[in-house]
Amino acid sequence: MLAGALALSSLSTAQAQQTGVQFGAKAGMSLALLDGLINGDAQFKSGLAAGAFVRWRPSARIAIQPELVFSQQGTDVSNSYAGNPAKSQIKLSYLNVPVLLKIYLGNVVNLQVGPQVGLLLSGRRTGQVGYSSGSSGNGYITTDEDVAKNYRGDLALCGGLGVDLKNGLLFSARLNYGLTDINNNEADKTAREYLGIGGLHNRGFEFALGYAFGSK
Repeated sequence: MLAGALALSSLSTAQAQQTGVQFGAKAGMSLALLDGLINGDAQFKSGLAAGAFVRWRPSARIAIQPELVFSQQGTDVSNSYAGNPAKSQIKLSYLNVPVLLKIYLGNVVNLQVGPQVGLLLSGRRTGQVGYSSGSSGNGYITTDEDVAKNYRGDLALCGGLGVDLKNGLLFSARLNYGLTDINNNEADKTAREYLGIGGLHNRGFEFALGYAFGSK
């Protein structure tokens, strides 16, 4: 009887430590690209992903985790002008708000899935965007311009794996799959309709390390 009571008490204490509401911070890396470029080959671009979260864990097996994340996205672009290879970047910054359902497979490992709303903060295009040949010489045409007006906010679906340790450390790896056509350029839209191709979408991965304050 005493052994059973002690075991039940220990189990209840462990479950109590795992449940409740906690706040935390996270930082890591994003690997993003734009799927559906008309001109150029899109390649993954690395950037910063950092923010804060609230984790509500009503039971040992389930948690809800809304987050607020600054994310550097966009894409690296490979092109060729008159046989000359060129490199450029589209740099998009988003304030992402995912709301994740976390399903714990054990005490620490969890599956994560949920929607994400992305608010576009800024956009720039940099790098080699053409090649000029003439009597004065040959060379690349470069740019560094604000292109935020050509893009817009995003609605995405997130899914991945996480590890929540008892000492408060959290690790996560997610796929962010954009559902919204973020192309806001009228000329591009006309070209897409004429060519019969789809829209422009954010695709990417996020790898992050976080800490939940107040963990035991």
